[in-house]
Amino acid sequence: MDGSSKDDEMRIMEGWLYRIRSNKFGFQYSRKRYYVLQNRLLKSFTSVPISLHKDPLRTAFVNSSSCVMESGKKSIRGKVFFIFTLCGISSNGVSVKLGARNPEEAAKWVEAFQKVSLKMTQNPLSLVSIKDHKAADVSSYWTIFGCHNGLRLFKETRNEYDQNKVVHSAIAAMSVIDGAPEVVFQILMSLGSTRSEWDFCFKKGSVIESIDGQTDIIHKNLNGDWLPWGMKPRDLLLQRYWSREEDGTYVILYHSVLHKKCPPQKSYVRACLKSNVEDT
Repeated sequence: MDGSSKDDEMRIMEGWLYRIRSNKFGFQYSRKRYYVLQNRLLKSFTSVPISLHKDPLRTAFVNSSSCVMESGKKSIRGKVFFIFTLCGISSNGVSVKLGARNPEEAAKWVEAFQKVSLKMTQNPLSLVSIKDHKAADVSSYWTIFGCHNGLRLFKETRNEYDQNKVVHSAIAAMSVIDGAPEVVFQILMSLGSTRSEWDFCFKKGSVIESIDGQTDIIHKNLNGDWLPWGMKPRDLLLQRYWSREEDGTYVILYHSVLHKKCPPQKSYVRACLKSNVEDT
């Protein structure tokens, strides 16, 4: 079997998509690129590559914490796109927004990314599959580094693609809560004063913009008591997406964004959250 045949076997999904970006004035524009989802890599090219040995324009790594959000139909400069956003695949924490020209094509890409992420969580990269300290220690992806009041803390193991990069390992936590999923979901979504009863970092929060029935932009001010002396307190401006799965599971996804209604404040340092999923 020749090299090109091996390349073809590794191509999970490929085709023309549009990268959706915003200029410095906040206006969105699109750039047409040819994308190839190859094993765990998403590569973009300016033209259809004859071989995947050709250097791509950009490459992103899809891992088990990567998430895809559908943003629906949108018109940008006279062109209609069916948009979806990829979170957790960029080393600098910026999500990648892509658009297809028809809903069928967008659905195929969303399904392909979900399958890749799911495959990685099942082999054996899922926090859900870690039942005890011994199992966590043999995981090739997550390593447990602490346990406090029943809350298990995990640190991401750097993969081969990050060895020569300056990256910060992801931190994850898992716990079992004695309560109905609907109740836990409402508690996690709350930005009121009662949140500080269980979230020691939280000072105050508010909804900046409601985008749709499952997405909004929120702002959180964090207490500075847990930081070293002399450090300014942090705040977060996050896009929050939530959904209820068929089995009754609730998923909440956060990632940092920019918004003209909530610029950085002088008394706070704007923190960046690359991606975070709360699963109840």
